[in-house]
Amino acid sequence: MQHIPKVVGHRGWPTRFPDNTMAGFIAAGETADAIEVDVRRCSDGNLVLSHDPVIGDFVISDHPWSVLGEIDLGSGHKPTMLDELIGGLPGLPVQFEIKNLPFEPGYEPDHRVALETAERVRPGDMITSFNWMSLAAVRQVFPEVRTGVLVAAFVDFETAIAECVTGGHIALLPSVSLPMTVITRGLDCGLEVFPWVVNDADLASELAGLGVSGMITDDPAVVRAAVGRIP
Repeated sequence: MQHIPKVVGHRGWPTRFPDNTMAGFIAAGETADAIEVDVRRCSDGNLVLSHDPVIGDFVISDHPWSVLGEIDLGSGHKPTMLDELIGGLPGLPVQFEIKNLPFEPGYEPDHRVALETAERVRPGDMITSFNWMSLAAVRQVFPEVRTGVLVAAFVDFETAIAECVTGGHIALLPSVSLPMTVITRGLDCGLEVFPWVVNDADLASELAGLGVSGMITDDPAVVRAAVGRIP
């Protein structure tokens, strides 16, 4: 049987809706197999979905949800809380990217944002991060939770693969700007591999041929068509 990679909506469906909004998540859930979201904490302790440490002109870690939740992200779309997503789309698998870097506002050296997110995950969900210490904290407290190492172009990919293997992480999530050998090495090591961000149909077809587990994309329809799997 031909292997068909999973389609993962990057922050929902950002070519149609603002990032990390319920409308984007709902739309992606009708075409994609899963979605990827970004998790941060606001000043009152709520977990908020946002790629950047600011929403509009507001630093997330300095403001409560009562303020952040009213920001218009465009066309009336508002930010989303983590619990709102989980409650609103209980059957849709999610890759929760933990945003917890020392050089950004709201950094938590005790990795609480990662641990509190891990408390909420369901079967099929995954915790991912560029902060491998946050992932290690999740592995220690919640060893049953699936975790994945995010890898950007400035990171040595062999080190990242070794981190996956020694740290017990099931997945490698490499930037598509990295060499294709990253993907083949990850697969050879028995890891699930989810390249990001894949928006080109030809690239999607090439990656599918390599046997990747899935692709994170801004446009789930493009990748869905490219991998030949129409729901």
